[in-house]
Amino acid sequence: MRTTGGWLKFVNDIPLTWKFLLIYLLCILVPILTITALFFQQVSQNIETREKNNLQMTLNRASTKAMDFILGGVTLSHSVATDRSLYELMDQDYSDIVAYYDSYNSVLSEKMKPFLSAYPYVENISIYTENETIASGGNYFHLDDAVKNSPWYRKVADSPSSVNIMAYKDTDPMNSSNIREYLSIIRKLNGFPIYGHYVKYLKIDINVSGVDSILSQEKPYMNLRIVDDGGQIVFPSALFMSSSASPPPTGDEGLTFNSRLGTASYIQGWTMAGVADGGLFQASLNDSERFIWLLAAISILVPTSLIFIILRSYNYRIKRLSRHMDKAKDEKFDLILFPEGKDEIGGLIRSFNRMTTKIQTLINDVYKLEIQQKDLQLEGVRAEMKLLQSQMNPHFLFNTLNALLVVSVKNGYTEVTDIIKSLSLLLRRMLSWSDDAVTLQDELHFTEMYLKIEKFRFTDRFDYTLEIEDDASRCYVPKMCIQPLVENACKHGLQSVKGQRYIRIEAQRVDAYLWIMVEDNGKGIDPDRLGEIRNQLNDGLNADENIGLRNVYKRLKLHYGDHVDLSIESGMNIGTKIRIRIPALPSSLETGASLGRTGG
Repeated sequence: MRTTGGWLKFVNDIPLTWKFLLIYLLCILVPILTITALFFQQVSQNIETREKNNLQMTLNRASTKAMDFILGGVTLSHSVATDRSLYELMDQDYSDIVAYYDSYNSVLSEKMKPFLSAYPYVENISIYTENETIASGGNYFHLDDAVKNSPWYRKVADSPSSVNIMAYKDTDPMNSSNIREYLSIIRKLNGFPIYGHYVKYLKIDINVSGVDSILSQEKPYMNLRIVDDGGQIVFPSALFMSSSASPPPTGDEGLTFNSRLGTASYIQGWTMAGVADGGLFQASLNDSERFIWLLAAISILVPTSLIFIILRSYNYRIKRLSRHMDKAKDEKFDLILFPEGKDEIGGLIRSFNRMTTKIQTLINDVYKLEIQQKDLQLEGVRAEMKLLQSQMNPHFLFNTLNALLVVSVKNGYTEVTDIIKSLSLLLRRMLSWSDDAVTLQDELHFTEMYLKIEKFRFTDRFDYTLEIEDDASRCYVPKMCIQPLVENACKHGLQSVKGQRYIRIEAQRVDAYLWIMVEDNGKGIDPDRLGEIRNQLNDGLNADENIGLRNVYKRLKLHYGDHVDLSIESGMNIGTKIRIRIPALPSSLETGASLGRTGG
């Protein structure tokens, strides 16, 4: 058998990552860098420095033009804010609308015209005041709730600064269905405290198209963006309107340059950002280094990119998988959340995520099962305590009933005799009924004995009917799942009814399910109370009321899990219907319990 040489064995023992790295270093990077490094470095550095200086000058020029717009608007706001006569007119309480329009036509209407003429890039000047005697129109507006809900007011109201600049979206006053961008300088008019009876704001809207024009002029050289203090692109306006939170430009888009718009407090954080086309920069290099770039692109960039991508794909995913497997040792079953790919490593990651999800599901199921078992144990202890409190000696009770039966027979009390027989059978069945699962026929026979006792109690004013299909009567159900519902109907529904009372029990099998209905014509349930009962059933609350109904529902849930439906319909002075849908099982309750555990 041929053996592997020592040097070949050494190569086979090298990890795959190191093999890729050795091939890249010894066969690609080192030879080419040795030949081209010195010359390429000097030439590229000179071209890069020249182009960056030119682009920075372009950025500074556009930044200065845009800042002139803003400074002009701030200067205009200062001129308006120092007009004492304007404060006096805006703070005056006018007797009626005619008095205000007299003041408006004589003074206010002409106040803003000189400013609009002197500053052509100012689109509009608006003054808002809480003075309710001023009618909204022209350049003056009442500060109502609609204005207070606008974007600019919410920001300015919480700002400690007297002058604020912001870009925002709002309704176009010329077309209420259109949303447009605004660049506004907002100033609190509080220069004269003597005229501070009403809160006043000055809002100067800068012409948005003018700012867009400044940025578009430099577009042949670079794409310019104005970014506000929140890191959101606000210009060009088309980009601002296309997204509610546009990210600032990054180096991934090309050569990125940044310049502060100004140092004033109201413009702090605002920057002019520019992204130069990498193709133009590359063209400048190609003028003198075409041959070098050709060799570099073929000999370095392509192999480097391929090896880097392959190595990163392999190494990054393996490390993430290894870290998550280490966490699993400490019972931390976190999913690996990133695009795993479709190769073999991706298959391993998907298998790990499926395993982790399954483990988490099993842990949750076990936890829920433990809680359910503890609840059932607690219910069992409570039931045993109540049973012990009310327990009597069975032999004494049966002997007493037999004695009453003998006396009733001897004296011809036929009705009393039947009731005592039913009561005796009912108690004997409750004490000797050991099976947890019985046929529906046996359950209804037990329930009918109880109904006979109630019929004796209500005499001719009570009747009942049983409508049971043959297929349904042979199905197995948990014992004592119908009698408590009938007892509730007699106790809470029929007790206060003046006229004829009745109870109807219906059971039928439809496909794989058994449908049972208990209906009465009692007083019904108040809608609010009915909602509380449904919430108690759905939330599993252990209230002291509706114990019979709640116990029936819990026992059904225990045996059948999520395959149980219990609905209650009731109307005041109409009656109540309780419908139950459970799986139809012509077998023992063990099958039903198994179904409940599987379905749960």
